[in-house]
Amino acid sequence: MKKYPYLVDPWSYASSKLGFERAFEIIAGDEHVVKLALKRINLALEGGLPDEISASTEEEVFSFWLSLLSLKVASSVYLLNRIVDAEVERAARFLEGEDDLISVARALGIRVEGKSISFPWVVVKGKVTYRVLDIAVPVGDFLRYASSSRLEELRLVNNFVKGGYVFLERRRLVKLLVEASRRFILESLRVVEAPETPVFERLVEEVRELEVREASGLREELLPECIKQIISRSLARKLSDEEVYVLLSFLSSVGAPREYVSSLIARMGLVDEGKAVVIAESLAKIKGYTPFKCEELKAKGICDCEEDLVKEYISRVRRHQGRRRA
Repeated sequence: MKKYPYLVDPWSYASSKLGFERAFEIIAGDEHVVKLALKRINLALEGGLPDEISASTEEEVFSFWLSLLSLKVASSVYLLNRIVDAEVERAARFLEGEDDLISVARALGIRVEGKSISFPWVVVKGKVTYRVLDIAVPVGDFLRYASSSRLEELRLVNNFVKGGYVFLERRRLVKLLVEASRRFILESLRVVEAPETPVFERLVEEVRELEVREASGLREELLPECIKQIISRSLARKLSDEEVYVLLSFLSSVGAPREYVSSLIARMGLVDEGKAVVIAESLAKIKGYTPFKCEELKAKGICDCEEDLVKEYISRVRRHQGRRRA
């Protein structure tokens, strides 16, 4: 539970710990736990979550849920997605070393079986080496989580399918569980009820203020060179549809302020100011669109880059923040 707090229903868990119904309301009124929730959010925004926020399993579980529920109540789509990303990255580290992946998979609702299959893989000096896959996942369960993934390793065509099962090695099962964890968190968040206490409500207000501070913190000087080039070209000529997509999907992915995006759209002459505001508002609510990969950008003649544009920007911001803290 401590490693994967999203697998725990906070209301049931609180009731089992305190021995009465709606005990989560009491937890949500505890200043210490609520401060841990805010700390969790700030750590995620500053550079990622450590393996341990608190030595207590209870505090780990409750701070996780209070942090996400506060973002949900605050309708902070931008921050919520960033925090979920950080929580999934943290969970991924634990999954890499997890001894009982099958139990985690089943807790996520994935039917996993310990079936093995082997087949000839490579021939070295006349000797055949067999590849052994000892984890089987029903095709439907696999597609439920893998279909939305951008990872080549999780495409059905790149995996061994037989008798209605996808056979996986440990490494690919971990990647599937990471994808499943993200979806599980977001789906659980839709149904988990937020508590109603003055302390929790103050947390919601702090989250709203934090979103304003974060949104206004886009650092243009830290933008990847590719994005700077596209913005520069937009002032001299009309951008191609692909250039517009790269620029807007990048700005959406890094949570650029709506005002910045709408101003840029209008300045590029794509639409008038009124429509630019509507587009920026819509972009802020949509997640999942990402810029092309570097090899695609080079092939299309848009720009040269060596690293995923979003990751490059985040890396630059983190290095900048690290220098400031030092």
